[in-house]
Amino acid sequence: MPRPVFGALLLAGCAARNPGAHPHDMSAAEHDATAATLDAEADAAAANYDPTATETHRRCGGGKGSHPCWTVVTNPTDAWLAEAAEHRKMAAEHRAASEALRAAEDAACAGLDEDERAISPFQWAAADIAGVEPFNVHRGGKQPDEHLVGAVVTVRAVEGLTTEWLQRVTECHLARNAAVGHDMPEMPDCPLVPKGASVTVTSTGTGFALAIRSEDDVAAADILARARRLTPSP
Repeated sequence: MPRPVFGALLLAGCAARNPGAHPHDMSAAEHDATAATLDAEADAAAANYDPTATETHRRCGGGKGSHPCWTVVTNPTDAWLAEAAEHRKMAAEHRAASEALRAAEDAACAGLDEDERAISPFQWAAADIAGVEPFNVHRGGKQPDEHLVGAVVTVRAVEGLTTEWLQRVTECHLARNAAVGHDMPEMPDCPLVPKGASVTVTSTGTGFALAIRSEDDVAAADILARARRLTPSP
């Protein structure tokens, strides 16, 4: 049996729109799972729609004088169709977010070997890391100070290593980490894992400096903590 009143209440609850539908709000797999759930909810709502259901009421004109009272016939289950359409729209937004994450990973990692994609570049470079320093930026204001945004990891020059390759492989890992939702227990010391991380690689003359930063204070501290674990304690 249709439940028009309950359907209208559920539809009102959908007014919060679609939280979490930005690509970086969750992993590609989580976006896919959310889309599947929303599609199932849309199917359930649509099943409550009855195209033959009718409800009649009178609509009379207002104001002074005599006005006609017209007979209005509506379908009390239309709200279920609207709810189903809203859920399908939200599902499509999550699928688009998933596709965007996967497309970004494919573009960033194109041409790299599977090992280069799957294994943190810092794992390969562990023995050649020359140092780790906090990455601080100066903030203005009445009391200028230094604000931690991440870490600078210095790598010694080795045969075949270039600025371009380091930039490319680190950006691949940033895109890959975003696609899997920044949940990388197999890379506990990789400073590229925290959400919102970015990296800029420059040559130092005797090696390379990887400036890894995030605008989020918690992520910035995590980046530095991970980077410090890359080098053995003195």
